[in-house]
Amino acid sequence: MCGIAGIVRSSGLHQGDRRCLSRLQKLLSHRGPDGAGQYEDGHCGLVQTRLRLIGPAQMTLPVSSADGRFRIVYNGEVYNFAELRRELQRETPFALASDTEVVLAAYIRWGVAALRRFNGMFAFFIWDAQEHRGLAACCPLAIKPFFYHRSEEYFAFASEAGALVESRAVGFIPDGEAIAEALVAPYFSSVTRLPLAGIGRLAPGSWLELRDDRVSTASYFEFTHQRTPATNVEGLIEQVAQSAEQATAAALHADTPVGLFLSGGVDSSLLAALAQRYSTQPLPAWTISYAGEHTANYSQSLIVKSADLPFAERVAARHGCDHSVVAIDEERYEQALLRTLRTNDLICAWEQEVSQFLLAEAAATRVKAVMVGDAADETHFGYSFLLDPRRIDSPRRVIDFFGVAPLRRSFLDNPADYFTCKYRKFAEDRGYRWSSETEQRLAMSCLIYRLWLTRLMHNGDIHLMAHSVEGRVPFGDSGVLALAQMVPAEVGFRDGVEKWHLRRAAERFLDAEVAWRPKSALSKNLLANRTIHRHFVRAWRESGAFLEHYVDCDRVEQLALAVPESERETGICFRLLAVMTWFERFHGVAR
Repeated sequence: MCGIAGIVRSSGLHQGDRRCLSRLQKLLSHRGPDGAGQYEDGHCGLVQTRLRLIGPAQMTLPVSSADGRFRIVYNGEVYNFAELRRELQRETPFALASDTEVVLAAYIRWGVAALRRFNGMFAFFIWDAQEHRGLAACCPLAIKPFFYHRSEEYFAFASEAGALVESRAVGFIPDGEAIAEALVAPYFSSVTRLPLAGIGRLAPGSWLELRDDRVSTASYFEFTHQRTPATNVEGLIEQVAQSAEQATAAALHADTPVGLFLSGGVDSSLLAALAQRYSTQPLPAWTISYAGEHTANYSQSLIVKSADLPFAERVAARHGCDHSVVAIDEERYEQALLRTLRTNDLICAWEQEVSQFLLAEAAATRVKAVMVGDAADETHFGYSFLLDPRRIDSPRRVIDFFGVAPLRRSFLDNPADYFTCKYRKFAEDRGYRWSSETEQRLAMSCLIYRLWLTRLMHNGDIHLMAHSVEGRVPFGDSGVLALAQMVPAEVGFRDGVEKWHLRRAAERFLDAEVAWRPKSALSKNLLANRTIHRHFVRAWRESGAFLEHYVDCDRVEQLALAVPESERETGICFRLLAVMTWFERFHGVAR
């Protein structure tokens, strides 16, 4: 796992580009503390930092083809690289026991068709020094991100959008619509538009070609649920169980130990049970627990419906995990809140991001990689609200459920309506309609796996890699995804239960109580309303001038006058604080 970046200028690199590349390498060092390297040929400059999980301790970076024509900067793990290597080695000499050189050799042999052969998570850029041509690609769920800037003069890219700004490869210009989206619908935000104007994101399952100062993009994978009924449900369940087991085994492959974030929900618990079948040692696992969480009223919580710790402890004991509880008191939460808000370069969307940040911090003391249960809900019909016809007839239902931050009418007259129309059109452009309950469920699912999931993937990457920890996502495995696409909605939602087929598959490995535990989001600090409000008020008083262009100041002032009692109001205060903290971070660079 690595940090990658580069600058391509057809007229020739400037001295300022070289300084920028050095800054990029330093800014991405947390993504790869085990090695680094640079390459330049006059027109292209590349940098890479390395987090070693597979391959030799020492590697010359970026990796080059034997003839020196091609260079690759690569971030990720391709789990089936050994099989690809055996197929390629008849014609390609390999010098390293690394997936990086296999990815490069596969591209040289098969071109972009190689992308469909890779099973793993990746983002990379390959430079052809002979033809002055570049090729970038990312995996089907964009687990590993690729951000880029294109202008008439140059092309720049990096693993983190924030690094492009802080290195001064790109100027800091806030994007107003993206900021409004972060305040109105943060769970769908920073996907189609980034708050850092001038920076684009390579879409999941896509590739980009840079040739003669022209950039073109294309998709090689698009996740979508089929509409036809399943003819053999029991056979499909068996296949899902087998693919999950194979994916977990693949995710454990590393030269260093791999751990697990264990929530006690069906997804992470299934990974724990499967991992122990392949581990000779107890699997390191971490669960977060907030002080006083036993007093929280989960019946009134929006999406966190039960404490994780009791379930996680049961799973860890049952399957022999080496379990650690990350116990967080009020002081530690407050410190982590501010650090988390400054880490997410695309504006924090969820309070649960603090939990990700703290779990990664704890795991980093023992491992370099952890498995996470992310992507299971989004690709396997895992959200229970999709069962309710009253909540799926329009994206507006989701927007209203979480609450809308007060925007200035002169900036965006009716923000809920505006983004509702945007999301309806997004689904319609991909072939979904809102004409029936079945179509509405599929349309909402489209928004979840194309927008919500992309947002979650970014959050996981940015917070784990801040601590030099790789997040491995077995439910993003190509075999698992292929089967997930075959599951029709009536199987995913059977007997009034979300993710029914995956729970049936999990019954083979888990106790029934865990396999059928109702959906509950990753734990967050449900008692943090005072802490969040206090920092929101401080930021509003100190740096609220930036927000005044976007928000209804009178209504925000009303929020500042009293500690919120509802979770929705706390969430709105969190969003406002997140935007102001994000602005403080990058405005300092601009000055």
